[in-house]
Amino acid sequence: MTEKKLNMRQSVLWNSFGSYFYYFCQWLMTVLVVRISGIDDAGTLALAISACNVWQSVALYGMHNYQASDEDDRYSNGVYLASRVVTCAAALVGCVVYIILLSYTWKQDLTIVLFLLLRFSEAVEDVYYAAFQKVWRVDIAGKSMTIRGLLSLILFVLVLRSSRSLALTIGVCAAACMIVVLLYDRRHAVKMLGIRISFDREQVLSLLKECLPLAIYLLLANFIAMAPRLFMESILGNYKLGIYGSIATPTAVIQMLSTYAFNPFVTLFAEEYHHKDKKGFIRSFFKCIGILLLISVLAVAACAVAGKWALNLLFGSEIAEHSELLIPLVIASCLIAFATLLCSVHTAIRSFRIVLFSNIVAVILSVVLSLLFEKKFDMQGANYAIIIATLVNIFILSSGLFVCVKKRFSDEP
Repeated sequence: MTEKKLNMRQSVLWNSFGSYFYYFCQWLMTVLVVRISGIDDAGTLALAISACNVWQSVALYGMHNYQASDEDDRYSNGVYLASRVVTCAAALVGCVVYIILLSYTWKQDLTIVLFLLLRFSEAVEDVYYAAFQKVWRVDIAGKSMTIRGLLSLILFVLVLRSSRSLALTIGVCAAACMIVVLLYDRRHAVKMLGIRISFDREQVLSLLKECLPLAIYLLLANFIAMAPRLFMESILGNYKLGIYGSIATPTAVIQMLSTYAFNPFVTLFAEEYHHKDKKGFIRSFFKCIGILLLISVLAVAACAVAGKWALNLLFGSEIAEHSELLIPLVIASCLIAFATLLCSVHTAIRSFRIVLFSNIVAVILSVVLSLLFEKKFDMQGANYAIIIATLVNIFILSSGLFVCVKKRFSDEP
């Protein structure tokens, strides 16, 4: 166990670096596209990112934590890989139908589809990532993300500068990232774990059916923060939505940092819960809480000291004038990170009903409060809606976890 924990510490360092570096490279692309190709292409890229968020959720199917915590190996890694082919195919079909129904230009349509293919490289790698996580080798995933982040950033700049075609640039990046996944992640997975894709129809359908609540949860969780923005356009107008969306973009880093920090613990939660290691389970849980609290305190402090300056540097004075939105947005992001941790723990211990119920309640609250608060408190109303909805979500998830843990670790045989 000591060796496993040592490996875990080393792996988590690599994984954290790779995850943060990859996300930074992805974010930097959204900044560089303005400098290289102009505002129109920046808008097209923003549209592609937004449009693909839902379809990426379909491709991922909320399955990572389930696979990483599959303590009894109910499904083989090959079955998980086959199911990812199915979910990616479903996401692609859904995306094509989506762009056909909406009146985008052909360039926008092409960019959206190619950007989804870029996301598919992440979805396929996610299966290998979860497999590596089960054997405490998430360093491999971290190195893969480092390679893909650097390669995609370099290609993005070179191809966009030379071709002035955003669609071609995204297509090249998508191809390069998938090649890295196949040559690096897949090679390690085959060598270490003997992973081969397994299209066992019965097993794949069983897995998809069992993880359906998690797929629904992932869509619901995204909608809690998305609902206020959807209503803002009609209530407050596109201009204010643009301001709010710009300020909200950097705060997403908090959720990414938090998620990548506690993701490797999901396997540990499953092991400790399965073996009734109460002290270990509680220790791991509060270690994650401590990490999230540290990230939250540092984020709020940084925004209080340099938030307006950073907004002015990134977006200009017009956006920076609304810096009062930043700290509430940071608080909302921190709370969402806490809720995500609780959902991950519930996934590890297989209490899906609580996850679904809590997120359904949170979505309803987010919708109702957005309609009420945005009319009364303007853009700040969106923050209030997210914060209250997420606090209720956390309360339900925490209460459910308390009951599950008390029942599992009772002294009764």
